[in-house]
Amino acid sequence: MRDCVVVGCGRSGTSLAAGLLARAGHDCGEDLLPLDEGGPTGFFEARRTNELNELLLAPHLHAALERDGYSRPLRVGESWLAVLPPDVEIEAPRWLRDGMGATVPASPYCLKDPRFAYTLDAWRPLLREPLFVCVFRHPHATGESIARDVRYGDLRVEFDTAVAIWSAVYARVLDRHRHEGDWEFVHYEQLLDGGGVDRLARRVGVPLDHTFADPALRRSTPTAEHPPAGRAIYDELCAAAGCAR
Repeated sequence: MRDCVVVGCGRSGTSLAAGLLARAGHDCGEDLLPLDEGGPTGFFEARRTNELNELLLAPHLHAALERDGYSRPLRVGESWLAVLPPDVEIEAPRWLRDGMGATVPASPYCLKDPRFAYTLDAWRPLLREPLFVCVFRHPHATGESIARDVRYGDLRVEFDTAVAIWSAVYARVLDRHRHEGDWEFVHYEQLLDGGGVDRLARRVGVPLDHTFADPALRRSTPTAEHPPAGRAIYDELCAAAGCAR
């Protein structure tokens, strides 16, 4: 069984992929986020991993605070909704590294946090050559889900900003991350139709439970053509996953 790190924008199917791996015996860590209405089967994210990624991103969030499209500035715990410039370098200070290493479970593990799209370079030395699983869906479906479902008290994210989050995350994956390590790209719809589940099972070396990928959980479908800024990114992701655009 391969160790795995699930990477992708929130509300794009990453919890589904991590859940499939968790049910197959992968360790997602301790003190996982509880399920809720937005994640009825669970998120499969360890709180400590989220906290460490928040600390890694904290020095760079000033770049996100200058952007319109949020009802208020992002607070601690919300940095996965940031739109960071592509040239931002995320490094782990020495005082964080031991804590990061202690957070990585024994093999086989599955680490998942939407913040990994930004922080992955800081974690790489600690990850023991995992399979990186990039899960994505149409930018408008993700944008609609974020704009409709993401609620932290009085925080609201406008649709255009939600699509910008999607674009920033996957542009960074394609431009910076995918060229190092072993990657598997999977469209959310491929997980629902079973083809992506079978392909992921072959890559990790263990059968995966198709029944966990329930199409009834799909709450967002694209209602408009993806914008020019997202089209090239989406096309490249689809090509990597071997699926129709």
